[in-house]
Amino acid sequence: MSLKEQQENQSTDSASLKRGMKIHHVAMLSVGGTIGTGLFLGTGYVVQQSGPGGTFIAYAFGALIMVLMMLSMGEMLVQMPVAGNVQAYATQFLGYGAGFTVGWVKWLQLAVTVPTQIVASAIIMKNIIPQVPSIVWIIGFGLLLFFLNSRSNEEYGSSSFFFSSIKVILIVVFVLVGLGMILGVGGNGVGLANYTNDGGLFPTGFRPIMMSMMTAVFAYSGADMFATAAGESENPEKNLPRAIKISSLSIIISYALTLFVLVAVLPWREADLMGSPFAYVFGKLGISSAEMIVNLVVVTSALSSANAHVFAAVRTLWSMGHFEQAPGFVKTVNKRKVPINALIVTMIFAVFAVASSFISPDVVYLFLTSFIGAAELVVYSITGVCALKHRKAFLAKGNTVADLKFKIPLFPVVPILLVILCILVATGMLLDPTQRGALTTGAPVFIALFVGSTIWAGMKRKNKEEAPDKSSVE
Repeated sequence: MSLKEQQENQSTDSASLKRGMKIHHVAMLSVGGTIGTGLFLGTGYVVQQSGPGGTFIAYAFGALIMVLMMLSMGEMLVQMPVAGNVQAYATQFLGYGAGFTVGWVKWLQLAVTVPTQIVASAIIMKNIIPQVPSIVWIIGFGLLLFFLNSRSNEEYGSSSFFFSSIKVILIVVFVLVGLGMILGVGGNGVGLANYTNDGGLFPTGFRPIMMSMMTAVFAYSGADMFATAAGESENPEKNLPRAIKISSLSIIISYALTLFVLVAVLPWREADLMGSPFAYVFGKLGISSAEMIVNLVVVTSALSSANAHVFAAVRTLWSMGHFEQAPGFVKTVNKRKVPINALIVTMIFAVFAVASSFISPDVVYLFLTSFIGAAELVVYSITGVCALKHRKAFLAKGNTVADLKFKIPLFPVVPILLVILCILVATGMLLDPTQRGALTTGAPVFIALFVGSTIWAGMKRKNKEEAPDKSSVE
């Protein structure tokens, strides 16, 4: 079977997953996968490192890469809505080896994120209820994620929407409370003095901003989750472009408003030293249970992110099964049209990763987590290249740009700029000793996957060509 036939086969089989996810389900999948502990806990660190102005530059850079990625992915998704994220398109346009590599890199990146979120949630719950051992929370959260992802896509979409909505509600409350503190509602307002005091907008200089840019880029990781639901979206030609706009705007507005309030209320020198910036703001109002409230929301946020990552990992593995890049049994779907075997494999890996975090954190677990950021750059870069290849192949068939159901604006600037910016981030990581390990750890894995899969594909093709033609013999 040719790669083209495999892609067409998977397009047909995507319908067997059932197109039941509505536009708000698809959009909130990206929101749920992106807005997590990075916003509720990590923003304080970026503010402390970069100062007020540097924080906005860092997150604006990350948002730019996110938007470029979503636009580049969007044109392919709307034209060829299949499950599996960029892996399916890399196989189609760049070859078996590229598809195999990006597929397994993406799956590993998604799958290893799940246990990190589970463990983080268990640690927080242990602090809230110290009488309950962490292992109980880990097992309970793992079973919850398995249950949610074993339901039909409509039920999954509803649970994902619920989890994500809690985060959005907290952000809205945080922004309203913060604006009240800035404007002096009910008392003296703090104003915007923190933007100009103590060194002004850029008190720490240029280098910390560059380092924070890399952190901010990874804070937006997960925004491409909507792509994994393309094969299960109702009316993808209409809903996917709208989902891209809704999710990207929701994520950008959430970060922008949160950062505006955070910088105004919290002096930049204190940001990383006061724990969660959300707890700090609520605590300023005299809410004694502020830390408890924020911790519970952070747990919900982490589980929401884990839930989205399980969904995406399962669909990526299912897609690889259709391209003979993973064992065939992962293609099996249950009566609810869920790739149940792919789900089991993903959750078994999560259990292994959790266990390794306790047994051998310096060997297995740290190895897996260290190259998650580098994997994101690889996936985004290949997305840009695939977008260029897709447009070329589409026009080569006699079509025109007007025939596209969703067009990348400023083509080819958008996908080319995406690739260039990913290369710049990778270069910055090499120059930063604290982040260099992500590339030096990940690069050998990426190269080994590509070389090994290319050799394997060549051997399969050669064996097929040398095999006797039974029809001609008969």
